[in-house]
Amino acid sequence: MGPQPRNIVRIAHAYGNNKNLLERALSANVDMIEADMWFRGGGLHLHHEHHLGWLPLLIDMKMPTHKPGRFAVPIGKYVVRPRIGTLPLGDLLKSVDGRKQLLLDVKGHYKPPHLESYVQTLVRVIRRHNAESWAVVCGQTYSVLHRLRVVAPEIRVRYSIEQPYQWERFERLRQEGVRDICIWHKFLNDERARILEEEGADVYCWTVDDREIASSLVRRGADGIISNDLELLSGLPRLTSGSGAQPTP
Repeated sequence: MGPQPRNIVRIAHAYGNNKNLLERALSANVDMIEADMWFRGGGLHLHHEHHLGWLPLLIDMKMPTHKPGRFAVPIGKYVVRPRIGTLPLGDLLKSVDGRKQLLLDVKGHYKPPHLESYVQTLVRVIRRHNAESWAVVCGQTYSVLHRLRVVAPEIRVRYSIEQPYQWERFERLRQEGVRDICIWHKFLNDERARILEEEGADVYCWTVDDREIASSLVRRGADGIISNDLELLSGLPRLTSGSGAQPTP
């Protein structure tokens, strides 16, 4: 994952799912803003919550950047709200307009023909907003990422790794030249970190809200930190400024 010292890409987790949080992140000392994409009704909508079965409801665990709005109902560790008022991807791209980079996380699982519809819609919206240079697509739905690499190779992708079977898949993807990943920080043990460094992988770690853990990951070679804590992110080594420098996902 590269020698020290170096600059760390600072990524605001889930701040792209909500207009108010988006404005905070756009004004903050971060490099990228993460958002979660779900495909529904022919469009891409941004929200962290999962669909609650066939009901028109969204459900998620409570979290620092989860601002579900006035119609939300807390139930124990969870928050439930109507499946209305979600932010369309096009609105996010229009608001950001290249001021920050975006990390767009594919959510859900899709089979043909919905898989192809997801990919074609995503490509169309990104191209419409000329976001190919500042929007990166990541996720654990590898079928979408595979297809996206074929349909629109100019759009960068990152494979997210959280489980052993995904690590095994990445070992095969390395043979195809894939080097950019996101990885659950608890899954990144010393052996995997060594392999990634030897392979020259570019690694973003999620979701890190503890300063000591973030510092440890940076020392071990993480290239990017995904966090809910904007202050934690602002304290990480800064990207080179000037001359329009941008993080390289």
